Amino acid sequence: MPDSMMSLFPQMLTNLEAMKIPVRTCLAYTDLHMRSIATAFALFENQQAFIRNTSRNIQNMFPLANQPGIDKSLEAGFESCQSLLKEVQNQITDAFGRFRQERVGELEFLDLFSVDPGAQDWTVEYDDSNVILDLPGFRLIDISTAEKHALKNYTVVFAPRAGHHSNIAERVALFLRDHGLSRMALVEQKCAQDIPLHIDGKRHYEDFEGQVDQYRQILEHLHKAGGRTPHLVAICQPGPLLMATLILYPHLGRTYGSAGAPMHTEAESGFLTDFARMAGNHYIDIMLALFGRRIGIGHAGAGRDTYDGRLQVLGFYLMGYNQHLKNLKILLKDLKSGNHDAAERQKTFYLWYNTVHHFPAGFIRDTFKKIFIQNALIRGSLRIGNRTAGIADYPSTVPVWALGGTKDNIAPPLQATGHMALIRSVPAKNKLSLLCDAGHMGLFRSRKILDQYYRKIAQFMLAHSDKR
Repeated sequence: MPDSMMSLFPQMLTNLEAMKIPVRTCLAYTDLHMRSIATAFALFENQQAFIRNTSRNIQNMFPLANQPGIDKSLEAGFESCQSLLKEVQNQITDAFGRFRQERVGELEFLDLFSVDPGAQDWTVEYDDSNVILDLPGFRLIDISTAEKHALKNYTVVFAPRAGHHSNIAERVALFLRDHGLSRMALVEQKCAQDIPLHIDGKRHYEDFEGQVDQYRQILEHLHKAGGRTPHLVAICQPGPLLMATLILYPHLGRTYGSAGAPMHTEAESGFLTDFARMAGNHYIDIMLALFGRRIGIGHAGAGRDTYDGRLQVLGFYLMGYNQHLKNLKILLKDLKSGNHDAAERQKTFYLWYNTVHHFPAGFIRDTFKKIFIQNALIRGSLRIGNRTAGIADYPSTVPVWALGGTKDNIAPPLQATGHMALIRSVPAKNKLSLLCDAGHMGLFRSRKILDQYYRKIAQFMLAHSDKR
């Protein structure tokens, strides 16, 4: 089960709870005053109605006073008074309403960072029957459309293991599915707490070798299910591993593509790679020794060594603190002003962002050393079991595409696309390299990027599909 990133800071959580007390108190008094105002105006309105009715009764009792002009004057006076009262009431109520909305917004903002967000999941509806393969570290979920498919190939989207739930890849998968790649499957990465330490009595390793073996099983399953090799899509982190799997098992991919992935970490300077090379190979071992932990009894992964995903997410916050500060200021403003649609989008994002998944120690160690320091796939030295994978061995029969973002500070644009120039075995007509004006998250969430760039990617994949 995931943790909240804020559980790293118990004292801050206590302070946030304390901050809610005066806000709740102010909100309670505001509600009381609004009810009192409504009651006062209702009483005054009843009083005016009583005066009007009494006047009419007097007119009926004294015929000389029962003149149409007098009745009209009384009615006009009553209506004018009622209109004035209603206007005054509305102005007072609106002012209190705005004040109340501000307090509600503040309380909602504080709750966002102090209330356990609960487990994250996909928004697309699915049940156990859609989970077509359940592996130690992954779940393969079929989200194909119900229609008769024009293509034989599955498209499989591998979500990143980056400290969050895998649903970051969902918008890409759904967009591609809705643009012709209707046989669609998602690979969900499991939190380390949910990855068993032993499978059938045998020790299970969730390092690169263990991951590639599971990737192979996924591709074989989809090949068998569809009768044709699947299209492979890597969202961020799985990029090098998925390509390594394809190089080792070239018969298992129809096309290969990656978005925002650290494919060629020496193609361009970047914060993560520069830091990793400055810190050196042993840095991650020290971090695991200091901040690693062993999953306790009560979890499926009991006994497994992990790296605390909360620290990973904290690092992401620090890397993009300017953007996060801007986002949170806008969110607080939207919550206080009652701009619910805009606020809900940001709330959904931060509920996801703050819900943390932990890393298997072997995975984070291999990622740090073999990708960010050694650039092993590009150098041709990525060891998987007793075999070696390198970019020079990329299969000539598998069309390839790559997407990078010019504002991406996780996988800078040339790190995401620079490997394309090194794949010389594939003809130019079977290669698609794209750069867009987006940051890392925008590559997977932006409607504009989806429409302008993933539309081209879908067309590229459709052109290299096996049609019925």
